[in-house]
Amino acid sequence: MEEQGSHKIKTLRFSISVDEKLQKVALKSGLTKLDFFIAMVDYFFKSKKDPRDLNDEVLKKEINKKTDNIIGFIKTQEEELLRPMKKDGERMIAAQGKIITFFNENIIKHNDEQKATSKTQSNNLSEIVGFLKKLDHAQYDKNSLKTKFSEILEYYIKSREQISGFIKQAEKDELTSHVRKQVRNL
Repeated sequence: MEEQGSHKIKTLRFSISVDEKLQKVALKSGLTKLDFFIAMVDYFFKSKKDPRDLNDEVLKKEINKKTDNIIGFIKTQEEELLRPMKKDGERMIAAQGKIITFFNENIIKHNDEQKATSKTQSNNLSEIVGFLKKLDHAQYDKNSLKTKFSEILEYYIKSREQISGFIKQAEKDELTSHVRKQVRNL
């Protein structure tokens, strides 16, 4: 066999059946028998695999070891992170449930009471406004009444002054009766 970069040649002897197998595998890979043999030696040298181990038991052991390490890591993470987060989440949900219950029992009830109180106050204010309007109207009526009464009184006074001592008592009584009738009509 020929080493790369060197012209020293070594010979290797093997049976015809092995040569046929080597030929088939080399052709399948698209290599010459020599190139395939060199690649095979490099592969086993670099991977440190035992070519006699057809089932790759060493590889399986390595994979199992790595898998066990990964599972151990995941279990550790679960213990240290996931379970505490789950417990904290459950506590937070329970606390929020209590807040909602408190809110429903107290705040909403208080808001309903405030609405009722506000409605009562609004009704009371409406009644007060109505009473104030009536009072204002009555005040207007009172002022109007005073004005009319003043007019009647002035009429009475003028008429009385016009009546002198020469006028009869009947005319005086008629004037008094007329003024009383006008006051009643107010």
